[in-house]
Amino acid sequence: MIKVRMNRQAFQIALAKLNLSQREFAAKIGFSRSHLSFILSGKREPSPALRRLILENLKEYKFDDLFIIEEGKNGD
Repeated sequence: MIKVRMNRQAFQIALAKLNLSQREFAAKIGFSRSHLSFILSGKREPSPALRRLILENLKEYKFDDLFIIEEGKNGD
C-alpha cells in the first residue's frame, strides 16, 4: 500500500516564509486547524483534494517538497 504524508518541517518553513500560522492557513484552504494538525502529526493521510489545495496555495512548492510517499512492505 502506498501512503502519502506531509513533510512537516518543509510545510512549517513554507508557512513561516508566508508569515502564516497553521490556523490561518487551515482557514484559508477551508479545513480546521485540528484536521491539519492530524495530517502534520501523521495520524491521518492528506486526501488528494487536500494535497491539491495545499499546493494551489503554496505555489512556490512542488509535491515532492511538501509530501513524502511511503511504500508498505509485502503489499501492506
